[in-house]
Amino acid sequence: MIINLPTQTLAEPMKNIASVSDPKQTLPILGNTLFRIKDKKLSLLSSDLEVEVCYECEVDIDGEISSTIPSRKFSDILKSLESEDTSLEFKDNSVVIKGGKSRFKVATLPATDFPISNPGDTEEIKINASKFTELVNKTSFSMGYQDARHFLNGLYLEISDNKLVAVATDGHRLALSETEVGDIDSINSCIIPRKCISELKRILSTDSDNNSHIISFGINSKNLTVKTNDYFIKSKLIEGTYPDYKKVFPENLPNVLKLDKSSFKSALHRMSILSSEQYKGVKLSLSATSLDLTTTNPQQEKGEDNIDCTYSGEPMEVGFNLAYLLEVIDVIDTENVQLRFDSQDTGCLLTSDESSPSSKYIIMPMRV
Repeated sequence: MIINLPTQTLAEPMKNIASVSDPKQTLPILGNTLFRIKDKKLSLLSSDLEVEVCYECEVDIDGEISSTIPSRKFSDILKSLESEDTSLEFKDNSVVIKGGKSRFKVATLPATDFPISNPGDTEEIKINASKFTELVNKTSFSMGYQDARHFLNGLYLEISDNKLVAVATDGHRLALSETEVGDIDSINSCIIPRKCISELKRILSTDSDNNSHIISFGINSKNLTVKTNDYFIKSKLIEGTYPDYKKVFPENLPNVLKLDKSSFKSALHRMSILSSEQYKGVKLSLSATSLDLTTTNPQQEKGEDNIDCTYSGEPMEVGFNLAYLLEVIDVIDTENVQLRFDSQDTGCLLTSDESSPSSKYIIMPMRV
């Protein structure tokens, strides 16, 4: 059967879902995307058995098609085509993709072999897309990466006092952000895997012009479902007990440092010039009206800088990972940032200078 579709109808969703497929899996079909047309509806679905992303849209095509196409090849072909329309001719074990003067014959696998998950019944909540995007952007960079404590390799979500709270930590830093979600029933708290968060961020960022729409979340003890516009995401949840993040925030932090965000960010970027993959430390020397920044590296090179500040507390020197500071500063919206300390050996609380900030960050010190 031969069908013709606008190239962008296929290229845009394939750009978003191809990364879900994993050609290195023991099941070869998991390197493919399920391609279906039925009842004038196009479905594209990719899965790695942990995360599953489906795209659906209406198409003016009669008849039925079910096949699977290698995800990365299909996406790269569509991206490379210079024609506005793409032709697909499905045969028994292959598909011929044509656009303009370009022609590709690609092997396919039977659609009947493609595994589709069943997440079961879920409790549902709805949230504005822009609110959820902001929550994720302000926390997800602190998730663990291949940590042996598997529950750290994801984003923790819970409902507390009509607020949706997102928390991420890798053991060296912790990010917390919350947003009002109105009067909703309490749901199970859950840990969403890193890969699912990455796919959600990709899909939501491509639809940033329409961030006023509502996302539907379904959660049960083992699975998560998310519906946003034309995409439907299913994911297994990380099992385990998330650490009690509330205990991480110190009750008393008497030493308060206030800085102009852009000045601090620029100074940190200058210090990062001498940093390397192995060494990313910066030492902050705090006094009442000025902050000294110092960095050295194994090649005995040294960088120094000084910026104005307002500091109330005992003079001290404390070291931090440059990258951790920069990632937090990038997601703070106010012109000034505030750092609170107890001593040089305890965690630093970094926030905006608002009286009740909705996002809070703890960064543990390091030896510099």
